[in-house]
Amino acid sequence: VSSGVNLPVAPAKGDRSSELYKVCVEFEALFVKQMLDSMRATVAKDGLLDGGMSEDVFEDMLYDEYAKKMAETAQFGLAETMYIQINHKK
Repeated sequence: VSSGVNLPVAPAKGDRSSELYKVCVEFEALFVKQMLDSMRATVAKDGLLDGGMSEDVFEDMLYDEYAKKMAETAQFGLAETMYIQINHKK
């Protein structure tokens, strides 16, 4: 028995070797980095663990790398969706 609801069909995977897909992954990494920065801002820094400006610089670079790896491997789906939307041919 059909409910009359059309469920979306999973889109085909993008060409992961194309330049467009790589740019979409970079955009996803920027998005993830913003999310991580917002999360990190909620953690209080005080006491012995506050390393000052040098720690802030290192931590920012570390979170940049975390965001890149998460975008490449975590499969949030943002890069894939953007690639399909931009590269859609009718």
